Amino acid sequence: MRFWTKAELLTRMQNALLIAILMIAALGILRFSGVTDALDRLLWEERFSASYRPVSGSIVVLDIDARSLEKLGVWPIPRRIFAELTDKLAAAGAQDIVFDIDFSSSSNPEDDTLFSEAIERAGNVSLAAFRQAATTGLVAGDEVLNQPIEQFLDAAWPVVVMVPVEKDSRIWRSLYGYPLAGSDEVSAAALLGEFTGQPHGTFWLDYSIAIDEIGRVSLVDVLSGEVAADLFEGKKVVIGASAQELRDLFPVPVHEILPGAVIQALGAETILQDRALIVRGELLALALVFVIYLLFMMTRVEGLPVKILIFVLAALALEAAAYAILQKTPVLVATGSAHFLVIFAAIVIVLRELGFHKVISHLSQIGQRNSERMLGQVFDDSFDAIIVVDRSGKITAASQIARELFGIRSQVGVYARDVLPGELVDEAINALAKSTAVRPIPKTFKMTTADGSHQFIEYVVTRSEKTVASKEKIGNQENQALACLTCRDVTDERESADQLAFLAKYDPVTTLLNRNGFEEEVALQLETARKQSRRLCLIQFSISNLDQIIASLGYSYGDRVRQSLAMRLKNHFNQESIWAALGVDIFAGTLMVVPGGGQDLPLIEAIQRVIGEDYMIDGARISVRLDFGFIIDNANENFDVDTLMKKSGNALSKIRRNDRMSVLAFHPDMDKALQRRRYLETELFKAVVRDELRMVYQPLVDIRDGSIVAAEALLRWNHRKIGEISPSEFISIAEENGYIVELGAWALNRAMKEASTWNKPINLSINMSAMQFSRGDIVSTVTEAIERSGFPAERLDLEITETLFVDDTIDLKTSMEKLKSIGCSFSLDDFGTGYSSMGYLPKYPFSKIKLDRTFIESLSINKKDAALVQAVLDMASAYEMETVIEGVETQEQADILLSLGCRIGQGFLFGRPIDAPDFALVVDDAA
Repeated sequence: MRFWTKAELLTRMQNALLIAILMIAALGILRFSGVTDALDRLLWEERFSASYRPVSGSIVVLDIDARSLEKLGVWPIPRRIFAELTDKLAAAGAQDIVFDIDFSSSSNPEDDTLFSEAIERAGNVSLAAFRQAATTGLVAGDEVLNQPIEQFLDAAWPVVVMVPVEKDSRIWRSLYGYPLAGSDEVSAAALLGEFTGQPHGTFWLDYSIAIDEIGRVSLVDVLSGEVAADLFEGKKVVIGASAQELRDLFPVPVHEILPGAVIQALGAETILQDRALIVRGELLALALVFVIYLLFMMTRVEGLPVKILIFVLAALALEAAAYAILQKTPVLVATGSAHFLVIFAAIVIVLRELGFHKVISHLSQIGQRNSERMLGQVFDDSFDAIIVVDRSGKITAASQIARELFGIRSQVGVYARDVLPGELVDEAINALAKSTAVRPIPKTFKMTTADGSHQFIEYVVTRSEKTVASKEKIGNQENQALACLTCRDVTDERESADQLAFLAKYDPVTTLLNRNGFEEEVALQLETARKQSRRLCLIQFSISNLDQIIASLGYSYGDRVRQSLAMRLKNHFNQESIWAALGVDIFAGTLMVVPGGGQDLPLIEAIQRVIGEDYMIDGARISVRLDFGFIIDNANENFDVDTLMKKSGNALSKIRRNDRMSVLAFHPDMDKALQRRRYLETELFKAVVRDELRMVYQPLVDIRDGSIVAAEALLRWNHRKIGEISPSEFISIAEENGYIVELGAWALNRAMKEASTWNKPINLSINMSAMQFSRGDIVSTVTEAIERSGFPAERLDLEITETLFVDDTIDLKTSMEKLKSIGCSFSLDDFGTGYSSMGYLPKYPFSKIKLDRTFIESLSINKKDAALVQAVLDMASAYEMETVIEGVETQEQADILLSLGCRIGQGFLFGRPIDAPDFALVVDDAA
């Protein structure tokens, strides 16, 4: 390396500065056109791909995926399902629940109410809000605010789910927040990322975070309970759609395509890991390259390869530094402009070495060859089928896809009409006949293939011209018209659209109408019936034992039963009747009846006969149990479809809870009963907090001397407005909605705590629900209550009804053995009123039998009752069990029981249920 003389250095410096000014001008043009930004993004993506950051594990994405759509069979998903999902997530201990789903319009009032109540119960739900471009009726550029309906906003917070789209149509950044309805609202990413700053502005996403490792579960797996119970404990859950049909997918760096919900999760992970990226360092990178360039220009370095190597090493060093900075700090270094400056400097050196004109000529030749090669490759590799036809009707070019689609063996020279469908050829000829190009209009036609199947081909025809040498006069040029056919096989898209249209109206298993399609058809039938002075009977019925069929034979048999049932409905009833599958086990239909004709029950009986007969499926004889609820349109009321559906559903719901009936017509009182039931269901969740629940205690007495040997704890509810509510009413509600598990645990803890304060060490009996065994961890519940209260396990008697033994899926014996091992004892309650079987007694560790009050009501006048009681006492004695007789109300009954050998009685004769303090006084007095 040798330095220049002073004069040479001055000249060199002037030239270097002049060239530098030109390079800066060229760089400015590239920046203005977005080329440098494109290079920066390419380099950033490579840096992200070469990096790895694990996810925090605190976020779970709940997918509405293609499998969920297929299983549910309906879109949009009913909001009652979202209500069920919210309750499950809240019960699983989710910290935050964010729905990246549009709730800006109402569905049906019943579903909206269920969802809003579920949101209120959860208390940690946020719903999507966003702005989108106006489509009609507004000035171009205006935006429309989409936010949850007011009913939902009363219980949930709106969060912004918009993401800015960059010039390359990809998502690089996310929002901290955005102004909606006059105030800045926090974004879903900022909420989940626990961002505490001002909710405005954007941040760059860190795509080096391994977002593909984030927890993702399917909606149907959560609804069906196939997900581990602790998956959502303490987690932030974002619910969104990943199914391709729902189009909530966005192009992104590194991962190509991501669902919107996953992008929100990535934004949250970026903030949680303190990796909200900023773009810095562009000027510093440019300055470093300028220094290298000026040093290079001020010195002599021999040999072109050495000079180019220096610039290559400078570019590599620049990228290495930018990569290292990204690993240590949340900074994206913009090096695109600096790399272009390196390229410009290298070009200057090459031009000085080789000579400008020679290089330009060489580059021009290379560019021309590369352009021709590239265009030919692009044409042949196009995803579309492209065919060029000249005025003579011959094919002059055909892409690879076109040759495969239409079976063209030779690429050029064949007549289009010999190998292409006539419709395409006619369109091409028409385009060639016109003197000017016209705007292409996409069209579609159906093509039959060699194997007889059909394909749908979408195509456009464009007219263009090419300049060639004239054949008539040397040196002249002429224009030749060409028709370009661009075709695409859209068979899959057409079939997918048809499938979605089918799923929007029909049940995929039975091919009956689904709820949406059924309601549309019923609305039309209502109009027809009223015009013809007839009445419409709307029926809902259920296969009440479908769960047992599936449990014993499998899901495929369940589907086959539904399909066979649907086939009978279609084949045996007239065309005026319409039928639908509203759910897995619930169907609906309509029948036209004449006012006052008394046809309703005979028609339903006819349906029972048709679809109630046994089904033979693969050699298995399957019986079905059917429950029917129905309503007949009242001309005076003018019920709409929703009302008819709701009221017939009310009748079905009531009949499904009644084992003695199978058909029930709607009665207006059912609405009041259902409204009361729903009101009590909501209020029951609040009863514990309001201190409306209490425990009362009824003594179990030794009939021989009247001493109190035990107390049965009973739950009572005194509502602040309604007053006392019967346990038979609210306990059944709690068992239906699953709240009995929490309610039973509360009652157990309260009873043991109060009983531990009594001066006399008497036993405590308390009833246990079947659901506490099937859905709860009864062993842990009892153990924890004993530890909290300090009540001795040896004095705790758990009462179990015979209905528990009907469900053989419950491992009852194991739970009972574990509880017995810590000292608890068990009583078989309501013996003789349910599914009595002597086989229960030796199989399970019972120490008592409680005989129901119905056996002693006529004890003094009916010798058969006395004989029956005597038989139970003898049997219990044989099994070394104690017998407790319930419902003792008279001294005469007590004397008879004592003469029969019964020792323990319970009933109003010995005391009514009373509060704990009063019971404590009774115990003290008895002592």
